[in-house]
Amino acid sequence: MPIVARELLEMGHQISHTVVGELLRSLKLSLQANRKTRMGNRHRLSGSFDLVVITSAALPWRTGPALIGLWHACGLARPGRRVAFGFPWLTPADQERLWGRPRFATPDEQIEWMAEEARRLGCPGQPEMFWYRARFSASFRSVIPNEDAMAVMPETRILVLEEPEHLCWHPGIRRRSRIRAEFVIGIIMTNYPYYVRHARLPGAAILAWMVERFHALVIRTRTDLAVPISLVVPMPNLRHPVRHAMVTGALPAYATVPPVGPDTMGVYFLGRLVWEKGVRTVIETAQRMNLAIDLLGDGPDRPAMEALAQTIGAPVRFLGPTASPWTELAPYRVFFNPSLSETLCTTIIEALVAGRHVVVPVCEANRPFLDYPNVHAYHDADGAVIALGRALATVPVAPDAARQELTWPAACRRLAALWGEEVAF
Repeated sequence: MPIVARELLEMGHQISHTVVGELLRSLKLSLQANRKTRMGNRHRLSGSFDLVVITSAALPWRTGPALIGLWHACGLARPGRRVAFGFPWLTPADQERLWGRPRFATPDEQIEWMAEEARRLGCPGQPEMFWYRARFSASFRSVIPNEDAMAVMPETRILVLEEPEHLCWHPGIRRRSRIRAEFVIGIIMTNYPYYVRHARLPGAAILAWMVERFHALVIRTRTDLAVPISLVVPMPNLRHPVRHAMVTGALPAYATVPPVGPDTMGVYFLGRLVWEKGVRTVIETAQRMNLAIDLLGDGPDRPAMEALAQTIGAPVRFLGPTASPWTELAPYRVFFNPSLSETLCTTIIEALVAGRHVVVPVCEANRPFLDYPNVHAYHDADGAVIALGRALATVPVAPDAARQELTWPAACRRLAALWGEEVAF
């Protein structure tokens, strides 16, 4: 057998081993979940709802879908309107794998905690909550459904699926005709093909191509309207109604961060510590400029990042995760975010609302921010150094435009407008 053919065969075997293994595990756990559900161990929400929001991730994992989904549900929960929020429930063993320790013994404990957390975050309303079974996949670094989330949701007029393509990673998800909703919107917020393409997997480019087309299929067959939050999300051959909308914003607390003063000179990065977030650029730029940069966050690649920083002598500090980032921003003048994997980066929105300079690469995902006066964009490594120097040399202007346009009430108004509803805050 020719060498190239043998390598392709081995690549295909490794890809199929990873993907098919996850699908078989999902199918097995789905059958187990169905048996448990038939035994009646779950409280279901009854009656008809005005709005149901189902998310692919949930707090305390502070990832985009977890926060965005909760805010959509809370922001549109109003007196006289029934709103429900569905989230993935992980067993204590999976919680430990994802969060480092078990947090909740039962789904009811997590519901109670999330309701309190929503109040702490300034969410205006309180939706009813339900859950579907899920697990944490170390292979995919993601939460994967163990059952059809649309099968356990209540009947509703409007259904918002946060990451519908992710929710459909479970085999056997019902198609649109069997979903008990008058209108289904899918919020597309993650550039999964980018992550797959840059993953440390054999045949990553082929797998990314497959993921892209699979996602197009499930979005087309499960939703009435696809809503990418950025033009950067690839949607080839979708053949489906699409409307781009900025349906994310900053928590109210970011507007309370003290303004930058003449002596406020810190630089920070905030995000999940995976290489795809551009952290290598943060570390190398810190070393090149001899510039102290703080990294807030955690993730599976943190040990390797710390090793790199130590090896090249980069003056960076790894400060760990924070549940209240706005309380940490007072010492900083500049947010440096070199990530190219984002679709519409929430941490950029938060930094702008907090009145900080933002230094970012020029890319499709960042185009919505380039007209804000505190944004400094660059094209290459030399440009990043120049942009950081320029940001550190000036005090940010008052963030009036950001605080009007990038808030959660504005985001929820834009979301409700997708189905023709006006919402007052």
